[in-house]
Amino acid sequence: MLRNLGLIFRGFEVKFSTKASQVSDIAPNEDFVTKLLKVAVIGVPNVGKSTFINNLMDRKVCPASSKVHTTRAKTQAIFTEGDSQIVFLDTPGIVTFQEYKKFGLEKSFLRDSKASLREADIIGVIHDASNIWTREKLDIKIIRLLEDNKDKPSFLVINKVDIIKSKRKLLDVTRQLTENCIEGAPIPGSKPFKSSEIKGWPHFSDVFMVSALTGSGLDEVRTYLVKNAKPGEWLYPGEVWSDKTAEEIIVDSVRAKLLDFLPQEIPYNLKPEMEFFNINEKGVISSVVLVHCPSERIAKLVAGESEGKLRQINESLQVDLQKTFHNYVKIKLVLK
Repeated sequence: MLRNLGLIFRGFEVKFSTKASQVSDIAPNEDFVTKLLKVAVIGVPNVGKSTFINNLMDRKVCPASSKVHTTRAKTQAIFTEGDSQIVFLDTPGIVTFQEYKKFGLEKSFLRDSKASLREADIIGVIHDASNIWTREKLDIKIIRLLEDNKDKPSFLVINKVDIIKSKRKLLDVTRQLTENCIEGAPIPGSKPFKSSEIKGWPHFSDVFMVSALTGSGLDEVRTYLVKNAKPGEWLYPGEVWSDKTAEEIIVDSVRAKLLDFLPQEIPYNLKPEMEFFNINEKGVISSVVLVHCPSERIAKLVAGESEGKLRQINESLQVDLQKTFHNYVKIKLVLK
């Protein structure tokens, strides 16, 4: 029952939706039967949800960084292969109301996960195997969401398994997270896991062990999702891979890159804003993004000595955006 999971490169296409509300009403042809699957990807902050989706799609569609709360709102990433379209609903990490108040988070942190679950056909739970304090149990908020949506199939993705060297330990973790059950029934040859504390969810239809960062083990997850797609009209044309505009993707990527490069709470107080955007006939993107800083002192910290840090951020951002759009991207960050 344990699976491993990669991705297929669909070639160069700089295509995205102009707005999430734009839905394709064009069928490829009358004889072509399309299939659709909407997947809600949930988990606590920083377990690798966005990285998981990006590596499945071989494209940096969702902003990702090493800090928590990088994803600020629901994002749809669209993967189309053959007759099947998989729409991933990436959500902010699930937080409590106390955490929402403490960190001054957007209402999307409380709203979007539940909205995605209502919309989804299947639920994917991403769990971090590298955290020694939490890897042997699902967060109670995740279990409650699964309980509230028990009528929908779900699967478990144990992420960062490359950190655990012992296969025995990995199997023990899996037993805890699934209560030794698949789809509510004991795994053949074993007994239901007994514990005084609820640590897992016994109704997962499948379990995958992956490393979303390296892409290891992603092939089987993709195959599993394509097989679970049901006959239905595609939500987007086949060449579209995000429900966000290019400008929104770039601004989100700037925010994520600032989180990676800057310490402590500094990046959370910066506000990127698109100043200039253009795509030429060859798909080359040129853009200027203003980064609003709360004070001149903060602006100097962001720029670094002789603006060396700002150049590093800009160069790293350009590489990431070229992986996103599969084309050349010229970008300049301006501190304000």
